[in-house]
Amino acid sequence: MLSMRQRGKAQIYYIRGSVSLGSKRIDVPEFSSGTSDRDAATYLKNERETELTRELMFGPRAQVARATIADAFHEYLTKPERPNSSDVIRVGKMNDFVGEMSMENPHSVWQKFREAHLVEHAPAGQDRYRSVLQAAINVYRKNRNLEPIRIATISFKNKRVRFLSREQRDLLIASYAPHVQPIATVLCFQGCRTQEGLQLQWGIGGVDMERGTIFFARTKSGEPRTVAMHPRVRAVLEPLWESRGRPSDGHVFLNIDGKPYQDTRDAKIQGGNPLKSAHKTACKRAKILDFTPHDWRHHWASHCVMAGIVLLTIQIMGGWKSLRMVERYAAVDTPHQHDAVLKIT
Repeated sequence: MLSMRQRGKAQIYYIRGSVSLGSKRIDVPEFSSGTSDRDAATYLKNERETELTRELMFGPRAQVARATIADAFHEYLTKPERPNSSDVIRVGKMNDFVGEMSMENPHSVWQKFREAHLVEHAPAGQDRYRSVLQAAINVYRKNRNLEPIRIATISFKNKRVRFLSREQRDLLIASYAPHVQPIATVLCFQGCRTQEGLQLQWGIGGVDMERGTIFFARTKSGEPRTVAMHPRVRAVLEPLWESRGRPSDGHVFLNIDGKPYQDTRDAKIQGGNPLKSAHKTACKRAKILDFTPHDWRHHWASHCVMAGIVLLTIQIMGGWKSLRMVERYAAVDTPHQHDAVLKIT
């Protein structure tokens, strides 16, 4: 059982001891009740004994039953791999409104927050909040060896598929400022996200000219990946590598001032693209409309499909977390689809 004793000039009650059930036992290190009132301290002691007895009877599920959403958010924010800054902001907003709610019924928590705060948000934005809430709860459950929960996803259309012809591609790359052309070539022929490309390092931890590979260490999905270097990419990076004395570390791409590009993934509020201005100027020169820096990724995936590469391989090379994200490109008209149809007899 737990016991109490007063300590210090303020005569605050401290609680410690153990709670047992059969052969099971939980030791409780001494902690402050925060009060010198005996009745209040006794109530706190009895409440703690009841909680621990339930935990001994029902295991980790009892912890979840009495835990709050704020507990889940705390473990989510303090896990070794810290969430990105935008998700930290989302956690703060949700914690202010539903942090004190029980974790026992996450679906009602989600519905309450969604109806109160997300009515005006686009479906994709709502789903990001849902994803963060689900991830936080599952971190808490995983730490207690409990199976994950699933909050139903919100359907939304993210079907943008934008690609250029080969002629447009080469014209646009040539329209960039000289120091940006190698970057555009990497985005075009390797299909990486802008910041994945901008933050590449020389050497085995990035652009390995000896092996002819590119290692993306930090990705949106959280999964590092290695891909073969495209010949067009090698053709623009090799002279750069040689001119700098064949380095084995340091940033591959530098801005016009000779400094590494800002990693906007580490900004307090994520957003913005360091290539936005250079890209806008290049598109104007090439007379290409409605093509963003990120559209180079769409362009790469679309041309992979047109080259007959299967979607699973595209997913792996491009670093998408699920095949569902790649399926949008399946509708791209492809010569190999025509060949496949002709095989039907």
